[in-house]
Formats: sequence, structure tokens, C-alpha cells
Amino acid sequence: MIRIGVIGVGGMGGAHCNTLPQVKNCEFVGVADLRLEAAEQVASKHKIQAFQNYHQLLEIVDGVIVSTPPSAHREVVVNAAKMNVHTFCEKPLSVDLADSEAMIQASDEAGTFLMVGQVLRFYPVHALGKKLIDQSEIGDVVYIETDYTGPYSCPRSRPSNWYGSIGGLLENGIHKSDLINWFGGTAVTVSAEVGSYSGHKDWEDYTITLVRYDSEVVGILRWGSFMGARGTNDTIIDGTKGSLKLNMQTDTAYLKKIGQSEWQKMSPDRSVPHGVEGELTHFVNCIHEGKTPMVDGRAGKHAVEVVLASYHSATEKVKVHLPMKET
Repeated sequence: MIRIGVIGVGGMGGAHCNTLPQVKNCEFVGVADLRLEAAEQVASKHKIQAFQNYHQLLEIVDGVIVSTPPSAHREVVVNAAKMNVHTFCEKPLSVDLADSEAMIQASDEAGTFLMVGQVLRFYPVHALGKKLIDQSEIGDVVYIETDYTGPYSCPRSRPSNWYGSIGGLLENGIHKSDLINWFGGTAVTVSAEVGSYSGHKDWEDYTITLVRYDSEVVGILRWGSFMGARGTNDTIIDGTKGSLKLNMQTDTAYLKKIGQSEWQKMSPDRSVPHGVEGELTHFVNCIHEGKTPMVDGRAGKHAVEVVLASYHSATEKVKVHLPMKET
């Protein structure tokens, strides 16, 4: 059994704590949080150990889930690597590229795995879409359009927690930044518009990012609460032989080949662990089998890089070439 602990039990940390008991080959052994009372409440529920000092937790685990605010990720992941503990780090991996690189380097040097919690890869509809692309069902991908948007709901007050300090695209839109990279490849240029209807100069209501990949795929990523009465979380992928529509809301894919008049509805395999359980199962299996996680530190860093490039492009009104030299 792989011994797993959780550092930070609020928000997604709590979700991970509630999910771990369902993960096979996993022994949920402890939690750590600066708020000792919160850690003890979770520990009491799951009959595990609670710590205020996360270093004590690192001494009894094989892998740890890091669910602290992003600004603390670097310290925890680097120290975990020094203790030969594998890490699953919640998204975003970091708020700057230097921290991402430090975590990757520490894990590489220690020979530990660093996985990033980009859970959309573990949604059945997205897994099916990737499988169909890899099987050349739509030929070579040429264009991707993906949204993480809601109906217009501005003006909005800026959140007072850490989320409001780093921006919505980095905290939440990072999900689709990773997803579009997964389908598109390695981003080489980014152009973006980022704005606010609420009067905030450094906390956005919407973002529109145009990405070109090394494969010559072009992608558009839209995030925010600005889409009139509709809003959408769909992904559309066009290729040389056809198109895919991936509907997150219904967890259903639609395939249409060139020359066909109707879309073919396709239901993904939901029999295997998916969502949060799927990503945690993958993490545990990677430790058990000694294989590199599907969403490793470099993938996590690249998702952050596309977001940071979007902010820079919008602020400076320039096209940003990747890799970025400065954050």
C-alpha cells in the first residue's frame, strides 16, 4: 500500500481527503495544516494522524498531496523531494516560472515524481477526445477552441483571499490552459486580451488567448463571466479529416467526419476512476509502478507559462514568444 498524506485541508485539500479512502492501493495516513484544529477534525473523521508541522507528515508517507495556497507550493514540494517523498501539487503549480523550475529541479535531483492537479485530463469526455485524436479519427489537428466561461455576471468585487491576488485565469482558467496544451502540444507564441468590467486593473473578468503551437496548431482559450446569457465549458477540435465537440456538462463527445451531415454522439468510458478520484488513482499508481505522471511538473509549468504570457501580452500589447525569459 502506498502511504499518502495531505498538506492543507481547506478547499481542494478537503476534497482530496474525502476522495482518498476510495483510491485503491492507497493508505491515507495523515494530514497537516497550520490550523491544527482543522487538521484534527479531518484526522478524527478518517482516523488518521494530524500535524501542524508538515515536516512531521513527510516522515511517514510515500507521497503527499500539496493543497496549500500556490505561494507556498515551492517550499513544500522542494522539502518533500529532499525527504524522497513524491508530490501531487494542486494547480496552479506556481505563480511564477522560477518557482515551477525550482520544484521540477528538486524533484529531478531527488528522483521523485511531481504531478500537478490538472483534473480536466481525467474527465471521461476529455480522455475520449484525446484517444480519438491519437487514433487519427479527425486527422491532423489544425484548430482548437476551448472555453471556461459563464454568463455575464459583472460588475464583481475582487475576492479578498489568495485567489483575488493572482487572477482568475491563473487560479481557475489554468485548467483549460493545461487542457489546450494537452491537445495542441508545445506553445510557441501567445497573444491575449485581458480585461475587467468591474474596474480592477489587476484582477480580470475575462481573458481571450490566442496560442500557436510547435505543431502549427492554432488555439483559442476563453475564460471568465462575460458570455452573455450562455457561457460554455466546451472544447472544439478541428482536424484535416473531421471535428470533435467535447461537452463537459453532459460528459459527451460528438464526432463529425468531413462529408458527413450529422454529428455522431459518443459516450466515454465512465467505468474507470475519473475526476478527482481518477487523478489521485493515477498518482498512486505512478508511485507503485515507478512511471512518470501524465501531468508532470513540466506540463504544470507550461500551463502556467501560457497564462503568464497571456497577462504579459495583454499588458504590453505584444505577441509573446515562448519559452518566456522572465515572469
